[in-house]
Amino acid sequence: MTVLLGILAALTFGVSDFLSRFSSQEVGFKNSLFWMLTIGGSFYLIVTYFLIGDLSFNAIGLSNSFLAGVLIMFGLLCLYRGLQMGPVSIVASICAINPLFVFFIRFVLGSQPTLMQWIATIVVIVGAVLVSISADSFNKSMGMEKKQIRESVIVAFMSSVMLALGLIFLQESSNTLSALEAVVYTRFFSLFSLAFLLLFLKSKIFFTRKALPILFAQGILESTGNFCIAAAYAFDKVSIAVVISSGFGLVTVLLAKVVLKEKISLIQSVGIFFTFAGVIGLTI
Repeated sequence: MTVLLGILAALTFGVSDFLSRFSSQEVGFKNSLFWMLTIGGSFYLIVTYFLIGDLSFNAIGLSNSFLAGVLIMFGLLCLYRGLQMGPVSIVASICAINPLFVFFIRFVLGSQPTLMQWIATIVVIVGAVLVSISADSFNKSMGMEKKQIRESVIVAFMSSVMLALGLIFLQESSNTLSALEAVVYTRFFSLFSLAFLLLFLKSKIFFTRKALPILFAQGILESTGNFCIAAAYAFDKVSIAVVISSGFGLVTVLLAKVVLKEKISLIQSVGIFFTFAGVIGLTI
């Protein structure tokens, strides 16, 4: 059961991220994220009402969920910006290394890594370097400017760091809340913090008829992925589903190859393989 939930989570996360490229190009990356979170939040409310009824309140859990929500919001903003601009296969691969930063942060906080995790760390770093180096190939194959490619790489790394920090606080919140409650609170804090940011920046919030079905699909898919992880966590707190779901970036890369016809060079292919192999090693 947990394996199926992990596969479903990887597919839904990967497809949702891929779709964000098209909605971001239509309404902008900030609006794309806002409507994804809004639609997903509505879906959360419906599912939560039928599954657990009233949500519990816990000061420590809520504070951790708040920090997780804000950090994940900034991480997703960077991800959506990168997917809007640059090569999808590059941005998705770099963003997927967030377990590496989780590993380093946990190590600094006192956790004792296994030999497998240290080896996986080296593999991820090598993969990320190869993917970053290969980014320049898109300057020729897709006619992208070097500045645009360089910016997309930087934004992808920023996204990975922010998501890693957010995931740590999300994990902490699940120690005092149920996994499902932690996910619901975190997502709503992401939505509220993004709404506040857009109001502060005086950004126009809008959607188009063309973007609406894509945004709707993003919200439902992203929410479904989170529910799958929460459900798997209920079955097994050290769940294989989390490991499998970390392959969401690979789904996005494959879609970029098939749909967008992005040419993946040999060095990029090796880098992608190392990256995802290392990520799986870190999350085992």
